[in-house]
Amino acid sequence: MWIIWIFILAFAGLIIGWFCTKIIWQYPQKRNIFHALKCNSCLNSLKSVYQIPIIGFLLAKGKCSNCKSNIPLYMLIIPIITPLLLILLFLKFHFSVLFFQFSVLSIAGILIFYLDIYHRIIPDIITYPMIIIALVLSFFNNLGFWNAMIGLAFGAGIFILIAFIFRLITKRDGLGGGDIKLIAMIGLSLGFQLTFFTIFLSSVMGVILYAFSKIRHNVLIPFGSFIVLAMFVGIMTGNELIKLYLGIWGIQ
Repeated sequence: MWIIWIFILAFAGLIIGWFCTKIIWQYPQKRNIFHALKCNSCLNSLKSVYQIPIIGFLLAKGKCSNCKSNIPLYMLIIPIITPLLLILLFLKFHFSVLFFQFSVLSIAGILIFYLDIYHRIIPDIITYPMIIIALVLSFFNNLGFWNAMIGLAFGAGIFILIAFIFRLITKRDGLGGGDIKLIAMIGLSLGFQLTFFTIFLSSVMGVILYAFSKIRHNVLIPFGSFIVLAMFVGIMTGNELIKLYLGIWGIQ
């Protein structure tokens, strides 16, 4: 029976992933996501066969058939990773409130990850509904309402404080409002412990990238993407890693 559900989730994930690619492609230009995809270079519509998930990208060899400009690699990656994420969540949480919540959260995370990388956008149309969903589900999942509230207060509070201090010192904006709404969404969804883990891990990743890259001081780092990556790690292995760390120090 599990095999059947895995196949169903794989197919559903493929369709959802393909739909996510359309949103990421069309959203910045405010195009209708139900219309055919257009090349962002020559503005010609991509051939229908090239819009088939995974296969279309491979047939097109990652290039527009008209102007030969590159098609973003996420058109291939997202339809692959979305089914894998849904299957991994199913194997870890089975059919539960947390499975549903983390599945929706992961899909939102994929959208935010790529929108932030490519367009420096974390849309309110994603974060606000997710905050509402997380708030409602906190009454029914294993995390609990107050744990969700503490996660929200801790995550948003830390980011607001960092943004305020950064602004005070540099006279420039460090964290955008989208980052604060994103961590609020995650705080409500994951609770205090995993929100702390997410902030810590994303900060480490951001510092490493900044230290080992040639990013100029006036260039914005897509920190929202690091937060999403850390969130995925937190969902799948965060509690186990925290227990392992505490165990090393003899703390239960």
